[in-house]
Amino acid sequence: MSVSHESRNERAVLPAWAHASRVSDVSARGIASYVAALVRTGGIAQGEVLPPVRALAQEFRVSPATISTSWGLLKKRGLLVGTGKSGVRIAGAHGLVHGLEMFATVPGVNDLRLLHPDLDLLPAIDQALIGAARQPNLNEYYDSAILPELQEAIAPSWPGPADAFAVANGGVDAVWSVLHANSVPGDRIIVESPTQPQLLSLMADLGLTVVPVGYDENGLDPVSFREALATWPVAVFFQPRAQVPTGGSMSRDRVATLAGILRGAQQPMIIEYDDLGELAREPHFSFSSYLPKQTVVIRSYEKSYGPDLRLAIIGASFSVIRNTHAQIRLTRQWTSRILQAALEWMIRDAETGVAIEAARNTYTARLDTLCSLLRERGIAVSSRDGFCAWVPVLDEVAAARELAALGILVLRGESCYAGPRRPHVRVATSRLSLEAMPQLADIIAATASSSA
Repeated sequence: MSVSHESRNERAVLPAWAHASRVSDVSARGIASYVAALVRTGGIAQGEVLPPVRALAQEFRVSPATISTSWGLLKKRGLLVGTGKSGVRIAGAHGLVHGLEMFATVPGVNDLRLLHPDLDLLPAIDQALIGAARQPNLNEYYDSAILPELQEAIAPSWPGPADAFAVANGGVDAVWSVLHANSVPGDRIIVESPTQPQLLSLMADLGLTVVPVGYDENGLDPVSFREALATWPVAVFFQPRAQVPTGGSMSRDRVATLAGILRGAQQPMIIEYDDLGELAREPHFSFSSYLPKQTVVIRSYEKSYGPDLRLAIIGASFSVIRNTHAQIRLTRQWTSRILQAALEWMIRDAETGVAIEAARNTYTARLDTLCSLLRERGIAVSSRDGFCAWVPVLDEVAAARELAALGILVLRGESCYAGPRRPHVRVATSRLSLEAMPQLADIIAATASSSA
């Protein structure tokens, strides 16, 4: 009798949306679709704790396993978080991008969340496009992974040996293609921590389990890395230089140390995501010098040569490129030969090379200047390379709120972590003027050191 009494009480507290009469399909996918639609339309609020699994199972006349499967599907899309012990709750309507702030343009506001290149520092592309449009056999259907001329152009600057290459539609597309083609949902992947928020969302979307490993001034932490290998990951993912958000880089010695750790029974893919490419001040020390068959290098050319080129190049073993190119062909057929030929022209063009060197020097000066000013004001910022400063704060929510009230938008650090975190805000420097930095440093330092 006590069980029935508890059941009646649980039914009595079910919210209106959880009544069986409102759900037409009580399969696991049907319930998941119903709840997802409510979350995305505001029918269930962010943060709301869902009723107990057994209570819902009794109401819908299904097994508890069906409800659990539904919640599992919604967790894979980032709509739910939590467990049965602490309570399953709504993460938010944006699902896997819940940690990414909406990047709307706000008039009169300095939006320092966005790691965009300065348009005035991008090389001219007009002549490259004219030449690319004159290539033979244009508009014929095409199945090669990369234009041979582009492969020849990148070879001198590639950081290590690779059996083959493929072109993707930008850096994130390249990461997605490699992981989608060479992993299965449920696989574990070692990931630098902190990292880029959208990459964490991408991995969650692929159903991968992230095993975070700290990234210090010399790269991935060896002790944590060795411990993480005990989970038998399918891949290791990190940024070798100009790491977002820390601004650190993998040193030659750190790469050698970690390569030694990897010379064992395990042979996970080692994915190096070089986001800035030639705009980075630090060299790219690659695992491919030690473990060429395991290493996948992804180099983006968007921020250096132009976002609308939408190009990244993947260099890896024959098997990885074969699998990845098959995935690219299935979903996109090929990457525009006009854009590939334009990039090849620009890589070979001396004037473009001068423009990129000047851009690198300017970006470096901007980052160094802001970090120096913050250190003078007592803020321990160690970012050495890239488009952003990684600023420690006492309370990142309070700091971001105070800065927003003053017309300055920054990215809260919580979205950059998949595990334990320390409070930070990410401040973009790529479009900052040197003249504005002293006042900005004063404001950031004041908010960083204030309590909530």
